[in-house]
Amino acid sequence: MDSLPIILCLGTLGFVLAFAYISARVTEKQRLDGGRPKSSLSRDGIEERMRRRLVDPS
Repeated sequence: MDSLPIILCLGTLGFVLAFAYISARVTEKQRLDGGRPKSSLSRDGIEERMRRRLVDPS
């Protein structure tokens, strides 16, 4: 019975680490992909949106 909290703690820690690793890989893949629009708060993001609006005014 004394080892149950240790097992639960290590299991939780392992789950969190696995989730963080997967999340970091997905985020890095999206960053390198470049297909997603940039934030409208960044300088290059607003320039991208303005260029797109000039090309396609609809």
